[in-house]
Amino acid sequence: MVSISVSARSLAAARLIDPDVNTAAVQAAVEAALVAERKEQRDAGRPAARREHNARREPGRAAGDA
Repeated sequence: MVSISVSARSLAAARLIDPDVNTAAVQAAVEAALVAERKEQRDAGRPAARREHNARREPGRAAGDA
């Protein structure tokens, strides 16, 4: 869980866009942005998902035949 406090400066900036915005809405938006950023960073550090090999053998061929 991420917990932040909204500064007066951040709230004032948000109110330039929407004069009726409240502190809880600004705080929720910032927390959601932080969570999304952490998820992106975590996903960027992971290797790509492995794909399963699902090719089928031709009928009548053994596993070692080429």
